Amino acid sequence: MKPSPIEIIDLDFTYIEIHEHFLISQIKEGIVFEKKHLEKFYQLFETYYTDKPFVSIADRRFDYTIKHNLYQEEYFPTLLGIGVICYTDASYNISVFEKNFFKGKFESFYNIEDCKTWAEKLVEQYKKKQAYKPGSVLK
Repeated sequence: MKPSPIEIIDLDFTYIEIHEHFLISQIKEGIVFEKKHLEKFYQLFETYYTDKPFVSIADRRFDYTIKHNLYQEEYFPTLLGIGVICYTDASYNISVFEKNFFKGKFESFYNIEDCKTWAEKLVEQYKKKQAYKPGSVLK
């Protein structure tokens, strides 16, 4: 049985599933993703992932535009990486290009289960490397 999301959030520009070690966002069709949207994500990160490592998964089911300079912003301290789920070769190629702008781990996938597995491995590797203990604050 697959674990259910901890919470499901529907904002005006995105649908988000919060899970223990990752969140899955699905930006709505036609959105131009800008700093104001990123700030809303950071509010969610503060709420759910302040003291724990996590991965952000972008489910690119719909077409939208992201300002590439946003990848160069300082990213949330407990964010270990970004995974992108692609449904077309064009979407995959765009995400491979976007990887050049992000300083952290960034991978593109055609399958959401592969992406979730990658996210879980990143968190597990981080925990082993940092001797992470539940409830402790990341440094």
